[in-house]
Amino acid sequence: MKKIIATFTLVFLMTGIYAQDHTEIELVRSAYQLEKKAVVADYLKLSNDDASKFWPVYDKYETERRVYGDRRIKLVTDYVNDKEVGDVKKADAMVKESADIQRKEASLREKYYNAMKTAVSPQVAGKFYTIEDAISVTVRMKLYEAVMK
Repeated sequence: MKKIIATFTLVFLMTGIYAQDHTEIELVRSAYQLEKKAVVADYLKLSNDDASKFWPVYDKYETERRVYGDRRIKLVTDYVNDKEVGDVKKADAMVKESADIQRKEASLREKYYNAMKTAVSPQVAGKFYTIEDAISVTVRMKLYEAVMK
């Protein structure tokens, strides 16, 4: 989990603040995806049969989830770049965007929880939901800690 947080923070920093090289950003993002997948695999401890059913669904989930991760990176980057401005309209827009991202991520996890129940089993689906929720909350917390300093 610590590797995921560190890699995500690098993605954030490189995307919004430091990196100008798209290839470098994609390399870090790929590293994050591999680390995250390894954490999920370690937590789930799937049989070969369950794994063959789980990973194709998980990959679809990750493709959809990435959109919200990109939105969060942009939001936090905008916050870091604009936090001295104090514009009420910008603050309102950022709060609305943050709330929308969180609602849509939760809805996406629920959608894929139901897909996992059908494709694999209710037990695997429950563990999928738990680990994804924990990763999301942890990464969000660490990201916000970093920008609030």
